Amino acid sequence: MDFTRIIIRPLHSEKTYALQSLASKKYCFVVDIKATKHDIAIAFESIYGIHPVKVATQIRKPTNIRTGTAKPGYSKMLKLAYVTLPVGKDISNSATTDKPTAKTTKKEHPDLAKKEVVKKEVVKKEADK
Repeated sequence: MDFTRIIIRPLHSEKTYALQSLASKKYCFVVDIKATKHDIAIAFESIYGIHPVKVATQIRKPTNIRTGTAKPGYSKMLKLAYVTLPVGKDISNSATTDKPTAKTTKKEHPDLAKKEVVKKEVVKKEADK
């Protein structure tokens, strides 16, 4: 199974926000129905760089939905994954540390200096034309 397609999206609800505010950080994601707990843990680690302590899954079966006709519709079947992080780790902190911020200087992050040099060369070439 392709690990980039296992975690579909995060699930935001009152319950998931309450789980995130606990001391043991738990995050909820909608995942592929065929994914196993081991697959979800590997995909989470490859995306966020944090090895989860525990992965719990839940399958939400389809329920009736009112359609205004004689035949009811059904909601989609979802598989949810509750990922528990180690104590002291957080997704929002780890996701932003790799990217340079506006306050980062050229000395602290060498990629910024390279980008500016390339921009200056492009501007000079356009000005010469």
